Amino acid sequence: MKIYPYIAYHVPIFFIYLILLTFLVDLTKRTIVLYDKIMIKTDSRKQTILDTALGLVRNMGFESVSIASLAKEVGMSKSGLFAHFNSKEKMHLMILDHAAQTFSDDVFRKSLKVKRGIPRLKAIVNNWLTWYKEDGGGTCPFIAAAIEYDSRPGPVKDKIQQHTNQLIKSLNKSIDLCIEQKDLSSNCDSKKMTFELYSIIIGHLIYLRTLEFKSASQLFRDAFNDWLNRYKN
Repeated sequence: MKIYPYIAYHVPIFFIYLILLTFLVDLTKRTIVLYDKIMIKTDSRKQTILDTALGLVRNMGFESVSIASLAKEVGMSKSGLFAHFNSKEKMHLMILDHAAQTFSDDVFRKSLKVKRGIPRLKAIVNNWLTWYKEDGGGTCPFIAAAIEYDSRPGPVKDKIQQHTNQLIKSLNKSIDLCIEQKDLSSNCDSKKMTFELYSIIIGHLIYLRTLEFKSASQLFRDAFNDWLNRYKN
């Protein structure tokens, strides 16, 4: 066997393969970077759309927000927006998920920086009231959805129940921590207390938004302080 012709034939092919492999690796890296940029841009766009949709829901209600009305608000075509949601029902489900995530971040997670017990519970309540007033204000999207879907079984009502139950569970946990910290009496029924506090907060929203009572905030502060004093050690 003649070795030199063999080498002369196969070595150039090897280098060609090496060059092609290097090119493919580089192309793959560039494709991944480009894909990441597209996904970041898409996620950012979807975030903007959902923020706008949530603002509309808080001021107009769920049924008033359609793919057509939202497309007009965000400056997109109906077909372009349809690609994000596929249906009005899916859009409402995604708005509820977005509302729940936003609420959790702005109300409960922000309060984690505050000392456990009554200080943290007060921070949660203050964050909650602030959340109603941010970005032009508006009603609670879960209350709005509950009113519109309370007699309409299906995925949207299931989603409302899921997020509202999680909200109440988080509030209940905050009250339990107050009892553990001995800020509130150990004889307290935290579930009953959660019901009362949640009712006071929602009542404040009705007085503020629907009835437009000028004294709504003062009435709430008085009711909240009375509630705290009733259960304090």
